[in-house]
Amino acid sequence: MQIPSNKDLRAYFFDAFASRPRPLDTQILVSLPRVQYEHRKLGQFLARITPRELTAEEMRYEIGGDLVMLTPEAFRYFLPAFLSASVNSYESVDFFVDVLIGTLTKPSRPDIVESYDYLAQRSPGLPDDMLELLREQQLEYFDSGEQLAQFHERFDSLTVEEGKAVLAFLVALKEYYDKDFPFGELDKAIDRYWSRYFEDCDI
Repeated sequence: MQIPSNKDLRAYFFDAFASRPRPLDTQILVSLPRVQYEHRKLGQFLARITPRELTAEEMRYEIGGDLVMLTPEAFRYFLPAFLSASVNSYESVDFFVDVLIGTLTKPSRPDIVESYDYLAQRSPGLPDDMLELLREQQLEYFDSGEQLAQFHERFDSLTVEEGKAVLAFLVALKEYYDKDFPFGELDKAIDRYWSRYFEDCDI
């Protein structure tokens, strides 16, 4: 699969998502019983900016790890900006990229088990009962089906062109920064969901 240069990728991402409508201000953040101040601040920030105006610095400091707070509509609307900055400003938004890759990866139950096994090995000072409780809570959440439902709600309605753009993003990261993902995170994301767009790719 031949991918465009970094500069061409930005145009490619925004062109692919050009028809995405802007969500209403009330549709930017998910509804929670109690919304913390920083989340209200995030909603207000995103309500007054467009994807093309969103900078890498704002993604790092305004959004950070709060992608989960965005509704599916808002996530899809801002996704071309996320993809573009993650490739073109990778070094300055590497933590944001990690969160984005996690969001683009279809959840898997074995991932939870492996992550807590890894945590137990790397953090021997953590109490075993605490780790086991956290593991069980995460497994119960996965088994509820909510995590998978959220993933499909975000991505199953993408057009073919939008899906191809996400695949191009993941392939570009593999070409330029694969060494930064030693646990095969990019391959997991591609193989579990986005590989379906390979047959449609002409880039």
